[in-house]
Amino acid sequence: MTSHAPQEHWPDLSGLGRVEAGATDSRAALLIANAELFVAAPARDRDIIETFETLALGFLSRADDATLATIARILAPCEDTPASILDRLLRHSPDVRDIVLAHMAHVSSSLLTRLLGTPEGRVRLARHSALTPIMVDQLLVMHESAVEDALAANRCIAPRGPAMGELIRRARLRPSLAAHLLMRDSLSPLDEAALYLAADEARRARIRERLATFAPGDPAAPCTGLTASETAAFLAAAQAGDVAHFEALLSYAFGYPAQTEWRLLAPGRHALLPLALKALDFAERDAIAIILRLHPALSGSLSAVTSLVRTMRSASPALAAVLVRAILGLETPEG
Repeated sequence: MTSHAPQEHWPDLSGLGRVEAGATDSRAALLIANAELFVAAPARDRDIIETFETLALGFLSRADDATLATIARILAPCEDTPASILDRLLRHSPDVRDIVLAHMAHVSSSLLTRLLGTPEGRVRLARHSALTPIMVDQLLVMHESAVEDALAANRCIAPRGPAMGELIRRARLRPSLAAHLLMRDSLSPLDEAALYLAADEARRARIRERLATFAPGDPAAPCTGLTASETAAFLAAAQAGDVAHFEALLSYAFGYPAQTEWRLLAPGRHALLPLALKALDFAERDAIAIILRLHPALSGSLSAVTSLVRTMRSASPALAAVLVRAILGLETPEG
């Protein structure tokens, strides 16, 4: 709060109190004008703030929706706006509440507790433009999809930092969250690569272009082709439809931990298979045979098969290896 301001810096607010009860338009105009003057004042001492608080509270209850929305846009960003006024606005319609939450300079502890206490409140808080790291942690710990989506769209979440890292990690397994994150234009090349499966064809092309410069090769990718017996093992697992064994073979071939979660058949993750096959430098005939045989979910339509083959052909083995590691969330060497 700005302090030690002489009272003469503040205009006469008594006009608010003299407006007749029926003069709705005049009352609204005076309330808006004085709210603008309050925000624009070069200094606001305790007396000024308390005077404005008393008068504003007396008229907010009689203001219409349009006036309250205007008042919310004026007062919410001001750090000296009394909490009682913001609280009154927050208790009004959802539209006015959303305006306050989107523009308020800070969240009081009492309001924070109230917002965190309900699913709807947590979503509204996640949209706030001045979230603190502690608030973000309090939201992420709930593991709520709507909250995560709101955080992904919130530009106050830094593109590099713990919160974004956690959102990227969760987005690897939730395509809808990945789609929200891909709407941001400040993702790092490797973060974009982690979300590759959720990107459309045009975005995938841009991701590959960025990676080709950023990480031209993956030092941890298999440096030699598979042996004939290893290829035969993959083909046999695909022929048997043994997805679990096939994924175990992938982990072994890449040198990844045995507990690596490939989840090839999960919604939104089918394209990981052709990328893995390309990274292992499978002959295209063998790769297509695997796609056709491993599981009907992969080969149920000609368009699905065509899309997977197109994905395989779109990247070099080295680039595909970088994409696979990023999608799986394994540490990728910085190029």
